[in-house]
Amino acid sequence: MIKEIFMLRSIGCLSIVLLHSIHIGIETMTIREMGEIYALFFDSIQMILYYGTPMFIFISEFLIAYSYRNRELPSHFLTKRMRFILVPFVCMGVFYALPFFAEGLQAGVAKMAMNVLLGDYHGYFILIIFQFYLFHFLFHRKLKKWKPWVVLTITFIINAGYLGFFNFTSPPENLPAGSYIWDRFYWVPMFGWVFYFSVGYYAGTYYEKFSRFIVQWRYVFILGPVVTSIMLLYFYHSGILQVHSSKRTDIMIHTVMCSFFLFYITAEMKKLPAFLEYISRFSFGIFLLHYFYIFLFDFFFQINPLPIGFGYIILLFVFSLTASILTILLVNRWKYGYMVIGQIGAPYKPPKKPAPDRI
Repeated sequence: MIKEIFMLRSIGCLSIVLLHSIHIGIETMTIREMGEIYALFFDSIQMILYYGTPMFIFISEFLIAYSYRNRELPSHFLTKRMRFILVPFVCMGVFYALPFFAEGLQAGVAKMAMNVLLGDYHGYFILIIFQFYLFHFLFHRKLKKWKPWVVLTITFIINAGYLGFFNFTSPPENLPAGSYIWDRFYWVPMFGWVFYFSVGYYAGTYYEKFSRFIVQWRYVFILGPVVTSIMLLYFYHSGILQVHSSKRTDIMIHTVMCSFFLFYITAEMKKLPAFLEYISRFSFGIFLLHYFYIFLFDFFFQINPLPIGFGYIILLFVFSLTASILTILLVNRWKYGYMVIGQIGAPYKPPKKPAPDRI
């Protein structure tokens, strides 16, 4: 088990829950009444936290590349991931479509189809991951033969070019569903994430070299997240790039810097914090469930709002995180619960130290 991956997975998960809590929180009257300066502050925090989703692309490919770097992929490589990842995605896609049946059968079925087939809910990330599972399955032998710097350069250009196209253009007026493609669907194709995949692949395949690289350039990665955060906020608040999501061209560098920074500081830790190790084990289920509990809490809060200011964001975060974990524990008591909400990960076990030589 790699300690650093537990850290990245937990921090990425918490970042996603927090940014969604901020997104809903700043829409409430309690935040708006506090003035624009508070809304501006939390909006900026949200922008910085957008590294969370692309970080999971890096994590997923890192684990696969590391696990199978010295052995062949098993025959059940894709079917196993369909059972443990794709089936929960479908189940939760149906779940998040249920409120739309209140508008009629057609509206409910249409939303269900869009959720499952187009990733029209926050679980769209799973469709992206599965594209890379398939890509890895088909091309992992060639990736080992190609020079890493060539692949990284090409994928960076493809990724940046793809995102840049949608970041800086508008949909043609005569294009069917053009607005939907530009607003949301361009998130799903793998071209907008392929650079994170390639970084994860080579970091996992050459783990030892990657670890030495992180240490060698540690000062760059310690300062990097600060520099890229300033860059993000400048581009966003100056109006140069006003896209408010993780699908921005500048997020590419920000995500890499944040990921490598976390990698370095975790490697320096003697022990993984128990809370973060615990969150890592539940991260997949939290990712799928937390938005439901954010919406649920916000629904009842709006009925009788209290003047608690930005404390509302904290309440959304804590409640959605706690309720998600409790639900995952409860559902996984059922034999097939993992197919609904995902399985609970194994706890971290430090590598065994070699036994001392006996004289």
